[in-house]
Amino acid sequence: MRKLSIKTTKARGDGRTDDEGARARRTQVKQFYYCVANADFMLNDENNEHFPEILRERRRFFKEKSKPQDFWIVPNPAFLDAMPDVKKKIRQPCVAVVTTDKVWNDFVKLRMDRVYKGGVEGAVCDILKSSAAIDPNAFPAPTNWTAPYAKYAAGWWNAFEPNGGF
Repeated sequence: MRKLSIKTTKARGDGRTDDEGARARRTQVKQFYYCVANADFMLNDENNEHFPEILRERRRFFKEKSKPQDFWIVPNPAFLDAMPDVKKKIRQPCVAVVTTDKVWNDFVKLRMDRVYKGGVEGAVCDILKSSAAIDPNAFPAPTNWTAPYAKYAAGWWNAFEPNGGF
């Protein structure tokens, strides 16, 4: 005997159900901004150890203000396939910080320095799509860690991916 799962939907004020509203939000075309770089550089390099803290602080601020998430880490973003000239400039595997906030994207570019910055228009489901995950153990351990604190744990970025549980 198969177990049936029944999905309930809640009616919204505009006559659509929550499921229809979520689908509409995923396919709505928006302007997104991104900073993309080699995954090892962006997620693992000692010179970018401040990067996880920037993302955590932004997440904390958004939660305090009850704002919806507007930034994500997208490993090997699929939208780069439509930009071969950009993709060939970035050593693979790569990762992008994607946001709807142009000012914050400029801030990320200034903090990260050696990243490619751009903008793209598309549906949320297409822009946040990853062509391949980043293996947390793919990065070699540093031979001489000089920072005065312990290195962040491998996979710290998973919480900031589109389904990472913001």
